[in-house]
Amino acid sequence: MKFLRYFDYLRSPLLLVLRLFIGWQFFVTGKGKLEHLDRVTQFFTSLHIPMPHLNAIFVGTLETVGGLLLLVGLASRLIAIPLTINMLVAYATADRDALVNVFTNPDGFTQAEPFLFLLISAIVLAFGPGFFSLDELIARWHAKSAGRVAVAATALLLFGAAAPAPPRAVATFAGGCFWCEESAFQDVKGVIDVVSGYTGGKEQNPTYEGVSSHETGHRESVEVTYDPRVIGYQQLLDIFWHNVDPFDSSGQFCDHGPQYRGAIFYHDATQQKLAEASKAAVEKRFGKKVATDVLPASTFWKAEEYHQDYYKKNPVRYHFYRFNCGRDERLKELWGKDAGAEH
Repeated sequence: MKFLRYFDYLRSPLLLVLRLFIGWQFFVTGKGKLEHLDRVTQFFTSLHIPMPHLNAIFVGTLETVGGLLLLVGLASRLIAIPLTINMLVAYATADRDALVNVFTNPDGFTQAEPFLFLLISAIVLAFGPGFFSLDELIARWHAKSAGRVAVAATALLLFGAAAPAPPRAVATFAGGCFWCEESAFQDVKGVIDVVSGYTGGKEQNPTYEGVSSHETGHRESVEVTYDPRVIGYQQLLDIFWHNVDPFDSSGQFCDHGPQYRGAIFYHDATQQKLAEASKAAVEKRFGKKVATDVLPASTFWKAEEYHQDYYKKNPVRYHFYRFNCGRDERLKELWGKDAGAEH
């Protein structure tokens, strides 16, 4: 028992030092991210993180405010929760190889930049705020009714601020005109966002004119951000197939050229397996070879703003184009009652 008492005496100064160190570091790095939002946004974009600008603001604010809260010792354990999650996400994005190979290459994991932050935030999370903190003062005040109300309000505020965002995943498809592909996925339950753009080529920052003139090697595509708890990748594949002509090797419907060729761009091994299996199922159903490609995802470039939500911004022109292109007629011919349509 004496040992535990001595441990308590040692624990509080140690936690104070760790809190001050990691709190200051988080505050400085968070402030730096907010001051250089464009750079952070560009980095998040390169990692295909959804809504990179908003996520850059969120991470910078979380680290800045979280660092300050650790410095003053206010709800150290509570604020350590989102900061620990933040460091795990950093591993999963910027240092994914270090996280994946943690057992085969532990040195790579411990030498990665997020490691020290993760370790200290985990220690603070595990052992609490310590004697030298406002948490301890609030705990002493807890005996009073007013103190109970204050503690409950503080915990609610911090838990609310630290609530993790819903899980997100990304799927990328090319199915001819991206106006029509966008309308096929938009408003589907579980789909968070659909963006029209270009992918599959090597040129940086492609434009509609360049893609249309076959100069860049890109295909008109859509990037679908979705909540995997609500809708699965297999369901997205079903929507994709029922909105394309899988046997057209020259493009899609009335649009011809390599920029209109159908493709599924997978982002990981699971998506690749499901995409190839779904392609085989379509071939089995129709008894002939499918022309749609299954390819690894590459950089997705957002198309010009006037292309985004085109079917909503220009409904008359959009419906005239879709009808004139014979898209729905061909889909019904292929898929019957399962034929896809805009939502």
